[in-house]
Amino acid sequence: MPERSGDFLGVILDSLSSGVLAIDRDANIIVFNDAAARILGVPKESALGKPLLSIVPNSGLVNVLRTGAPEVGRPQPIGSRTVMTNRSPIFRDGALAGAVSIFQDITETEKISRELDSTKVLVHTLEEVLAGAGEWMVVVDASGVITMISEAYAEFNGVTVSGAIGKHVTDVIENTRMHIVARSGVAELGETQAIRGRDVIVNRIPLKDGDRVVGAYGRVVFKDVAQLRQLAGKLNLLESKVRYYEEELTHLRGAKYTFDSIVGSGPSITAAMEEARRASRTDSTVLLRGETGTGKELFAHAIHAAGQRRSGPFIKLNCAAVPAELLESELFGYEEGAFTGAKKGGKAGKFELAQGGTFFLDEIGDMPLPMQAKLLRVLQEREVERIGGTSSRQVDLRIIAATGRHLEELVGNGTFRTDLYYRVHVIPVHIPPLRERREDVGEIAEHFLSKISSDSGEPKRRLSDEVLAILRSHGWPGNVRELQNVLERAVAMSRGDVLLPEHLPPHLLRAVTDAVKEVVPGSLASAKAETERNAILAALKASGGNKSRAADLLRIHRVKLYEKMKRHGIPTSREN
Repeated sequence: MPERSGDFLGVILDSLSSGVLAIDRDANIIVFNDAAARILGVPKESALGKPLLSIVPNSGLVNVLRTGAPEVGRPQPIGSRTVMTNRSPIFRDGALAGAVSIFQDITETEKISRELDSTKVLVHTLEEVLAGAGEWMVVVDASGVITMISEAYAEFNGVTVSGAIGKHVTDVIENTRMHIVARSGVAELGETQAIRGRDVIVNRIPLKDGDRVVGAYGRVVFKDVAQLRQLAGKLNLLESKVRYYEEELTHLRGAKYTFDSIVGSGPSITAAMEEARRASRTDSTVLLRGETGTGKELFAHAIHAAGQRRSGPFIKLNCAAVPAELLESELFGYEEGAFTGAKKGGKAGKFELAQGGTFFLDEIGDMPLPMQAKLLRVLQEREVERIGGTSSRQVDLRIIAATGRHLEELVGNGTFRTDLYYRVHVIPVHIPPLRERREDVGEIAEHFLSKISSDSGEPKRRLSDEVLAILRSHGWPGNVRELQNVLERAVAMSRGDVLLPEHLPPHLLRAVTDAVKEVVPGSLASAKAETERNAILAALKASGGNKSRAADLLRIHRVKLYEKMKRHGIPTSREN
């Protein structure tokens, strides 16, 4: 019967979910149930009769065996798991006979407890935010029932926080769609909602647990549409200021023109602009070639503004305008004390100022030979050394050069270095003279007249057909710059709104296309006579037949004009 009782006791112990481990006075295991074997990962037959510490090396049960005092609620790590154990001494006939431990795996329970603690902290934090931030916020569950609401939002809706929680959101907030968002799972952002006579802007966002919608969060972004309008006004003002400051920064750093600033649509100027646009996409050195007054600097600005360095500085230097003895200090700068009169602290040269941007070297053909060698080093090594300095400085810049001179001839006569020529002649762009783009003269003239009107504040002048014909006939040795000067003079000389031939310089009158005829080969006297006759006819046409004005244009006396008209067979019957 006792054996049966012992067997039955073993069955009872094995049915427990808690581990049971008992040791005798020598710390050998005498009881080890199935749960203990599962939790400790040791088969029962391998544990029974073995020393406790050989099975559980860090067991605290030996302390109970030594002290005879029980230990309750002690956590103990077992590998990667944690068990909670109660340990008790075993007495027989008043003497300590062993000890027993009953323990439970609490690894998952401990994890859940930590998560619960974190959740409690998060909920408490959110409650504090809702209570004290002054924001208008609400949270509903999947059924649309309010689970959280800020104190300020509850007050606005005429309820208390405790009075709102547990109610369906439609019973608390007018015209709400929170329950719809909680059902559909589709967010609604920046929506207008009328609440208690006020139009507000709200965001409604679904709350999800994986793919399952468990509720929705709502927040009033703007408590009045007027707030939104006010903010929009501030943003527009800020955007305007940013654009203004960007434009001012670009202006101050030198890039004043773009390809849109280049006037003309004829084939020659269009081809030049296309070459320049392609050049702007690279970082290679560009050589702008063209006569004086064709707009080489304008092209340099446009290439910089269209390139990757547009946000960097645009620094320029005219080699012909700086004395040779000052050119080096202008380009390379100098250190303090480099020479008498040197600034304290030294001075950065143009190359350094162009760091990260573009350096425009105008009239490079006029650069002295010694300076050409130093420029070649900058192009090759991308480094400069200030006058009086002992170390080089790296420079990251793009160089655009320009010249109105024939560099090939300069190379041939030894005044321009061959190696520098090939260094700057990477991407040549030819800018045509005005005489090769006569079809653009009218468009350029209109542009200048608009600019003159804007600068002076006077009404814009119009070109008469006669003036336009004269402008298109002229050879324009000074190119666009000469055209601008001629128009400024004409505007200054005019009284009305229309520019007439009499407002132009006299030498331009001989360029009237239909008044100039080809001289027939013959004697020098006949050629001279034909030229004089044509000039008189041109002056009469330009002055509308007014003899006095025609004489003024030809810079002769009116009586002399009549004599010449009779000599050349030009009718003089109309008196003016």
